[in-house]
Amino acid sequence: MTFCDGETQALGTEGRSKGIVTGLRAKSGTEYVLSDEPRRWVVGSAASCDVVVDDPYVSAAHCIIERRASGALIVRDKRSRNGTLIDGNVVEAAELPVGSRLVLGRTTLIAVAAVGSPSPSALTLLRGRDPGFRACVEHAIKAAQTDCNVLIVGETGTGKDLLARVVHEASRRSGEAFVAVNCGGIPRELIGSELFGHEKGSFTGAHAERDGYFVEAYGGTLFLDEMGELPLELQPHLLRVLETRKVRRIGGASERAVDVRIVAATNRLDHLGTESSRLRLDLYHRLATVVLSLPPLRERMGDITELVQGMLAELVPEHGVKQVSDAAWKALAENRWPGNVRELRHAIVRAVALGGDVLEPEHFFPEQRLSWGRALDDVPNTEPLVPYERVLRGA
Repeated sequence: MTFCDGETQALGTEGRSKGIVTGLRAKSGTEYVLSDEPRRWVVGSAASCDVVVDDPYVSAAHCIIERRASGALIVRDKRSRNGTLIDGNVVEAAELPVGSRLVLGRTTLIAVAAVGSPSPSALTLLRGRDPGFRACVEHAIKAAQTDCNVLIVGETGTGKDLLARVVHEASRRSGEAFVAVNCGGIPRELIGSELFGHEKGSFTGAHAERDGYFVEAYGGTLFLDEMGELPLELQPHLLRVLETRKVRRIGGASERAVDVRIVAATNRLDHLGTESSRLRLDLYHRLATVVLSLPPLRERMGDITELVQGMLAELVPEHGVKQVSDAAWKALAENRWPGNVRELRHAIVRAVALGGDVLEPEHFFPEQRLSWGRALDDVPNTEPLVPYERVLRGA
């Protein structure tokens, strides 16, 4: 496939980490560092190249790698003898994401990110200067330097999924898959098959064999969100996998070794060790080598300004410059935010969509314009109604 100047091929990047590539690693262990400067490298077998690949099947100047302002790397073939491939695709110009395989001649180079350097995609979204919050993020980055299991505890909407990505992207596994599983979003009868895989014919509907999430995440990180929703009868099986590092498909006769980093998350631990607990105590101890507690937004209200400004900056390029009125800032600071950062983001997206150049309280909280004493059936259709936020606010 041929591309015009400035056009790049979009390759499938499902399961890839979104970190910034800082080097290329050969199977031999040789690593080519791509530093901040220069931002353009010629790759080939000639001694004059910035990245010299000792392979007779690599052209003298095989391809060019350029770093964009966003940090992304673009690979451009230089009319090489046998082509430039990314993850098996012959490319003229294409992005090189973390974990992808760049093949030149008979040499395979893996795009890697720096250990201890989470990508902006996760870390910059975890905004805030609250001491408790910053300590939690810093502990996550430190924990990432080992392979120990991590348990993240926090209310819904606090950003547990982002913190899990920070752990992954700051670890040596950042070049491999990050597989996120919502244990509460999979039907009870299917969760075992989804996690461990199954053999063909092992149950009704199993028309083909399937690898589970443990195998899909091999070499990378498996994020088990909402661990408290995992059926109690399945938790001993998960505990055994964590202890033995081996998994057996449902209906299978043999075990398969797995190499994954486990990050789990739950929104409550208050009933741990009691009959009403939805998480076995022995499984908790296996998962909780390091426990990271994300504070709710109401406990770090000093971060509201930074959070709002950061989220507006993401949306402004699409919708034009927006200012927040003093009254709106007051309303934002006085709200309790039971839905935490997720609720705040929804409010900002709504305000940007509904407001003008200056955002007022009614743009963030249109439901407050309603009279709380009136029946919903009496509300004119012309007045905005956002049931989700009404429920979150306890109305």
